[in-house]
Amino acid sequence: MARSHRSNIVAFVLGPLLASAQLLAQQEQHPAAQPGTSGTAVPGQNPPATRQDPDQQAPQQQDPNAKGGAQVDPQGPPDVPAVDLEADRTGAPIREFTLEDALRVGRAHNATLRAAELLPERARLDILVAEAVFEPELYADTTYGESESPQRNQFQPSISRTTMDASLGWRQRVVTGGLFDLAFHPARFETSGSTAFPDKQFTAEWTASYRQPLLRGAWSDYNLAPADAARFEYSRARNDYEQTVQDTLLRIVEAYWELVYARKNWEVVVSALAVAEEQLRITDARIAVQELAARDRVADQAEVARRREELIVAENGIRSREDVLRVLLYDGAQPGGWRANLRPTSPIAIDDTAPLPDLEPCIDRALEQRPELRSQRSSIAAAEIVQMETERDILPALDLVGSWSSDGARDSFHDAFHDASNLDYPDWSVSLEFSLPIGNHAAKARRQQARLDVERLRRQLHADTLLITTQVRDAVRNLASLRQSISASAESMQLAESNLETERAKLRVGASTNFEVQRRNQDLREARNRHLRNLLDYRVAESRLLHVQGVLQAPQS
Repeated sequence: MARSHRSNIVAFVLGPLLASAQLLAQQEQHPAAQPGTSGTAVPGQNPPATRQDPDQQAPQQQDPNAKGGAQVDPQGPPDVPAVDLEADRTGAPIREFTLEDALRVGRAHNATLRAAELLPERARLDILVAEAVFEPELYADTTYGESESPQRNQFQPSISRTTMDASLGWRQRVVTGGLFDLAFHPARFETSGSTAFPDKQFTAEWTASYRQPLLRGAWSDYNLAPADAARFEYSRARNDYEQTVQDTLLRIVEAYWELVYARKNWEVVVSALAVAEEQLRITDARIAVQELAARDRVADQAEVARRREELIVAENGIRSREDVLRVLLYDGAQPGGWRANLRPTSPIAIDDTAPLPDLEPCIDRALEQRPELRSQRSSIAAAEIVQMETERDILPALDLVGSWSSDGARDSFHDAFHDASNLDYPDWSVSLEFSLPIGNHAAKARRQQARLDVERLRRQLHADTLLITTQVRDAVRNLASLRQSISASAESMQLAESNLETERAKLRVGASTNFEVQRRNQDLREARNRHLRNLLDYRVAESRLLHVQGVLQAPQS
């Protein structure tokens, strides 16, 4: 009973399929059948007046009740994207390039990088500014003055005096914090109305002084701190620029493969459109032999219209991806940059036999090479210098001051200069100067702030280390996962292609419907899209793994 029941079900399902296949075989043997000849009827269908091969081109019959609708393009789907046709027709520059070419061009001409490359140079100049405090300084001044005093008594007559003096000196700060000053001071005095002073007198004086801090602000580590901090800031600026370079290169990689994906997706859409148009031709052929009603064309026309709409979107996607890549590759100075037709040539297919990278070496390389970590370490070093300065600023001021002078006064400048230069009348002194702020709350507060900044940056470095370790683990794991996804999506695509061919074959013998073919066509379209997206993600993931290790670079010319 059960076996007989199963046999009846098989006969019910396969009967129409076998009968249709037999009918098509008879038609192929008698191609000259005229209208009106009888044929074998398919169970469950109206017997057609005339049979033809649905795959053959048949004249279309317009449904008088149909208002518009998609028509089959007599030339079929396009072979190349419209953007390529426009470039060929208008003579626009065509630029075929690989991913390596894109990275090389973007590294040299990207507008963001050209602006960011000035920041390290600016930071380098801060080093020169910090070191300039130890450069010697030459200074000079001159004064002219006149004075007149009234007569007070016969012993103090009215006196008029004219004074002209000048100073010429050289001073320099040394790395220990000391300040050295050497100067020469000539002067000329003219007096009238006084018998106690000569009418004209010249003076000349050499002076030298040196002030050396012993506690606050003393010694080379303190006084070289601004220059050392500037060097660490310069290192941080270079690492920040390197991070900007790698971020930009990663965006170029993403934009490049997005353009490849857009062009491949256009090919997938064209393939789906070809299937839809072929299905519409089959339907028109079946309508021509009165196997289907004219209204059955509507569903296929709608499918063709939908596929053509997808083609328009895919074409616009290519143009949009081109613009994104243009902005990353060119700075606007290149002629024809916006008109150039970009045609990537690097294959999106991957070598699934290549070994995957090991996790631990990737993590070690990232912790050593990541620009963010190097920049963070430079920031910590600069903060530690500031902390050292604030620790010294708590100390009281104790300065050792030494001074020396030699002067001469004569009625001629030559004699006065000779006396001063021969050290005929030297003077010198040594002193200690001490000061202690009461409370010193400001210095103590700055010291505490510096300590907190150092601790905060160290904790941030630890957090960044954990984050980068996680990023590397995710990148390696994502690469392995995507390789598996590519294998699965490739198999899914092959099965979808097989399902579509099977469904189309069944439709030719009347065992399926247009709706099922359209559904299988959509399944194939989605499977191909998923496969392309997996390939795109894998290609980007390869570069992202280099990026998270801090080793993504543009190839050398």
